[in-house]
Amino acid sequence: MKDEPLFIDTNIVMYAAGKEHPYKNACARIISGIADGSFRRNIGAPITDTEVFQEILYRYALVGRWESGILICKRFLELGLEILSVDSNEVEKMVALAEAYKEKGIPPRDLVHVSVMINHGIKKIVSVDSHFDLINEVTRVNPEDLHWKNQ
Repeated sequence: MKDEPLFIDTNIVMYAAGKEHPYKNACARIISGIADGSFRRNIGAPITDTEVFQEILYRYALVGRWESGILICKRFLELGLEILSVDSNEVEKMVALAEAYKEKGIPPRDLVHVSVMINHGIKKIVSVDSHFDLINEVTRVNPEDLHWKNQ
């Protein structure tokens, strides 16, 4: 088992559950690896936050697909990965990050994820969103770059 935690971004779940897309297979492999434990053994400890679940529900509710969003959240929750909460410490850090990165065009919800990561000592985020590359405090890992044998 690897000791390094990796934050699992919303888009990993969304692409894994969604229609055909260039990232679908890589993201589905990550979700399968979390489910069978091979991700933890070979890559690191998968961690996410409560905001990821809100984002999933929001995106599906926005297009009138509540049931799909609920089901995806339930299945992601069933994987048993650690889910960090967002409290006043994260909000404070998010505001500081917004001040520092306001000119970079980084979505505020992603600044929430980064604030959670910083406050919990997580350095890497698995995400397809390249704007995380603009944030000095974290390193983005492209899901297509993660390879391991399911053992």
